[in-house]
Amino acid sequence: MRISANNKGMALVWVMIAMMIVLNSIVVGSALLVNTSNILSSQMEYYGEAPSIAKSGLFDAQAYFRRQTNQPVTSFNPQRDLEAIPIVNDTDDPTIGIVRELDVDQSSHIYGRYEVISSTVIDTSSQRGFPGNGTMWYIESMGYIFLKLDPSQSYNVFPNRVVACICLGTEIRRVSMVLPAQSALCAGAPSQTIIGKNTKIIGNTKCAIAYPPDLGTPNIHNEALVTGTPATSLISPYYDSCDAVFGMSESELRSIADYYVTSVSDLPSPIPDYKIVFFEGNASFNFSIPLKGTGIFYITGNMTIAANSGSSYNGIIYCKGNYHQRAPSTINGSIIAKNQLNIQSTGDISEVNYDPNVLQQVQTYTGQYRFAKGFYEVK
Repeated sequence: MRISANNKGMALVWVMIAMMIVLNSIVVGSALLVNTSNILSSQMEYYGEAPSIAKSGLFDAQAYFRRQTNQPVTSFNPQRDLEAIPIVNDTDDPTIGIVRELDVDQSSHIYGRYEVISSTVIDTSSQRGFPGNGTMWYIESMGYIFLKLDPSQSYNVFPNRVVACICLGTEIRRVSMVLPAQSALCAGAPSQTIIGKNTKIIGNTKCAIAYPPDLGTPNIHNEALVTGTPATSLISPYYDSCDAVFGMSESELRSIADYYVTSVSDLPSPIPDYKIVFFEGNASFNFSIPLKGTGIFYITGNMTIAANSGSSYNGIIYCKGNYHQRAPSTINGSIIAKNQLNIQSTGDISEVNYDPNVLQQVQTYTGQYRFAKGFYEVK
């Protein structure tokens, strides 16, 4: 059977059409593959930014709690009033909670957004065994990375599109400070307490030296100046555990401390104001490394302030081991010593001065809300 030339021509045309369709399919498929690959690559690139955005929300929430006038904070109610004096700008959307949007890569229209939704911020004080409200709060923060193609639309409304999101949770808590007594010295082992000459222990309108019952009395040199209302006082009950004083266990205090160190050389000098130092082991301060700063100094071992160190500290010193202080040195606030307490001088003055104003400032600024645990993903 013979095939005509016309039929051959038509067959060739159909073959060419088929080849064009196949080629076009390949081109379109390749373009789709590249586009999909670019989208996946973009998602992978910016997905790692989502936790950082969520963390920003947690830090913003902590700042909200810290700046409230009434402490502890008993309600979570972010506000926005740009016409108020001073302006109130806790959030971009008070109907949600704390909300902010951030520029991640404007050239690629990539933005970040965090939401600390009011309904997920919960006062957990009673669940944690704290009396009253506002000591501990649970906080969640949603972190979004989104493509903003139409600024007039919400972050999740087409053509805008969420690229990645994550929810992080944590807890914040205040640090309570309940001294065994309102006293310059809280001596847990009174029979091992020695107040030598050239020493001043000033209680002002409060007690100079407080101590528990049935453990003897402090040994006070007749040339020491110990004054207060009263000068010495037996306190019963006398609570000086870490839990009783700071409202948390030693491990919890360690976890929220601004500085956790095992050597005095690891501490800045002076220690920045209103910081918590958790010192593991024994510490000795001298002329080269004096003790200077304001805040809370918690030490698990022995603490020595050597002669001629020129140390001056404001706040609370809590010493689980033996505490020795020599001149010239001044502590304004209160010292809680669990064991031997020895303050003496051979020339200059060693002084401990109960200062309620210093203690109030430490309570206000050092006791502010702190993260009680690390950030974790909420599924």
